[in-house]
Amino acid sequence: MNDTQHPMNGRERVDILRTMASTHPGGSLSPQRAREGLRDGEFTVAYQPVVKAKTLDLLAVECLIRWQHPELGVLLPGSFMTALEDTVTARAISYFVLETACHQLAGLQHSGVSSARATINIQPSQLADRELSERIVEACSRNQIEPSLIELELLETENASQVLNVSDYTRPFEKLGVRFALDDFGSGYSSLAMLGSTRIQTIKLDRAFIAGVPASTRACTLLTSILQLLDRMGFLVVVEGVETMEQLRWLALHPEVFVQGYYIARPQTAILQAVRPFN
Repeated sequence: MNDTQHPMNGRERVDILRTMASTHPGGSLSPQRAREGLRDGEFTVAYQPVVKAKTLDLLAVECLIRWQHPELGVLLPGSFMTALEDTVTARAISYFVLETACHQLAGLQHSGVSSARATINIQPSQLADRELSERIVEACSRNQIEPSLIELELLETENASQVLNVSDYTRPFEKLGVRFALDDFGSGYSSLAMLGSTRIQTIKLDRAFIAGVPASTRACTLLTSILQLLDRMGFLVVVEGVETMEQLRWLALHPEVFVQGYYIARPQTAILQAVRPFN
């Protein structure tokens, strides 16, 4: 998930909001309050493109949840993680994002603009729930788009690694042509051995890998080695957190690499706005 909290007072604001949520279970950022906000239309989706580093050809658009809180203003996911850690709330929000994204993709097709995959963040536990695959079929059918335009993104955790290795969980989605992406790879529970058997197609590298590029020789060597390894293993690789022209130029030397970040494009309120510069 290439999403950062815009500073109202930066990281301190996020910490304060998380504290509010954890110390006041019935408060303004609780799971129950988030579900009420979802019901009342307080949530929206923003769209950030993923493009090829060398050509800027469009690959996908990541769908990022936003909470238009009536008291606290626009909140990014980092501010209401306590609510997102609640299974019922997280599923309700992911279904909302799915429905919204499918509607936006249908609009793209009607406008004649080249379409792109929509990447939607989910919890690992949702892969074991048949409802998710059924929801994808229903939403795509209702909007007359192909399920193959949907990519499910899971944050790199031990649970994600486990479920992505169980064919009974992934098969219903694979039959639909739905792809899987592992987000923030290298930031937490990392296992190169796991990549040998996991049923994913896309690896999104944590922004820490690009932070020292191109200034640091060691950072360049490390990232080059990782990109070459993942390419040989057949993964599609996205480097997150591209913030400068120098970083993009360096990554463009690797012809099969895709990028996402504020230097490429900031999240947009409509998918057409996100993809038009790359069509």
